Amino acid sequence: MLKQSILRTMDKKRVPYDKFVSELQRLDKKGLEVYIGTDSQIIKDKISIVTCVCFYKRGISENQIYYMKKIIDKDKCPTLRSRIYLEAYESLEAALEVDPMIRSTLTVHLDIGGDFKKNKTAKFRAELENIFKSQGFGCEIKPDSWASSSIADGFTKR
Repeated sequence: MLKQSILRTMDKKRVPYDKFVSELQRLDKKGLEVYIGTDSQIIKDKISIVTCVCFYKRGISENQIYYMKKIIDKDKCPTLRSRIYLEAYESLEAALEVDPMIRSTLTVHLDIGGDFKKNKTAKFRAELENIFKSQGFGCEIKPDSWASSSIADGFTKR
């Protein structure tokens, strides 16, 4: 997935895959943790999907974010369920690719809520969390899922 994608930095600069991998390994050695999140946004008859790979450690100024964006026809994900699962599987694919290259913790951030009264996506929580936890990844949902609900969300609208 990542190898075939166009990776970009926060300032939209393209990053070759081999440079991404070397940065990933460098930041991993510095102890930065990896967070992966995906969000999607319906724009007319298309869906903008963004997956972010975020390197973060409190107190360090070298935090880094890479993202990849793709646009698909809205018809490919006609329901909320299909969109949420697409987001989850995009994150899972990225996590499975990144995980063997790092020693640090990898956590996936899902753009779903936990409150059944406030969030239509809450009904997907248990099964999606189980998918990631069964693969050995940490998993966070709103309000703690900033990589998907803040970072990736911002890039879907650009």
